[in-house]
Amino acid sequence: MEAYVETMSSDLPRVVADGVTWMSSCLPFHLEDRVIHGHNSTYLVQGEHASILVDTGNPSSWNIISGTLDKLLDGRELTYVFPTHPELPHTGNLPRLVQKYPQVQVVGDIRDYHLFYPEIVPNLHARVPGDRIDLGGREFVVVEALIRDLPNTQWGFVPQSGVLFTADGFCYMHRPDLDDEDPVHLPGECGLTTGELSVPIAVENAAFFTGSALYWARFANDADQVYGRVLKLVDELGVTSAAPTHGNFITNVHEVEPIIRAGHQQAYRY
Repeated sequence: MEAYVETMSSDLPRVVADGVTWMSSCLPFHLEDRVIHGHNSTYLVQGEHASILVDTGNPSSWNIISGTLDKLLDGRELTYVFPTHPELPHTGNLPRLVQKYPQVQVVGDIRDYHLFYPEIVPNLHARVPGDRIDLGGREFVVVEALIRDLPNTQWGFVPQSGVLFTADGFCYMHRPDLDDEDPVHLPGECGLTTGELSVPIAVENAAFFTGSALYWARFANDADQVYGRVLKLVDELGVTSAAPTHGNFITNVHEVEPIIRAGHQQAYRY
């Protein structure tokens, strides 16, 4: 997989796997002595005749996202959007995407999207785990989300690229040396993979995200069982990398997983 990583640059967008481009618009937090960033990533998967955007990014980042899509699609229409679940960083740009690409299909567990975005109802197309979307020489497979914060969270997988799109699963804040309420990454680290970070993810930072964002986790009181299922899925699918919405692209899944698991346990003191 690493053969497809173009450079060690922190700039995004960046090709991180065959047919998969990591797009991001980090949201800055201005502190007295520095600026720190927080990922709100989207991912574009392109095949021979179709494309799918995983998550939509935050509405405040629309101009960056729209411009990036223009460059990556190069005059072609976006075919599908896969919002992993109905929270603002994941669905907030759906109306703008439909306006930009009127024929785009919004796919996934869209059971309540008509309440949030009634103007896009004609574009909504329900999908369930196991459904496969042909992109041309590449497939996008809808996968049951094993780590979730809302009931209709879904994951996705591209077998030909080995990338598992995990929404808020495997998310973390990776700067253990920052003593802030939001200890996120510094400028220059936005587009680095977990295998390239000079400082590894800390359990405390995984716990911070799990405790503040994954309400579901407080009821999933056997973290070993949860993450045992995750590792089984990773092995069954042949996952080589994970693409979370919040956090760097993960190229060393089996090294990062124990940290995320320990963060889950620490957040709720299991």
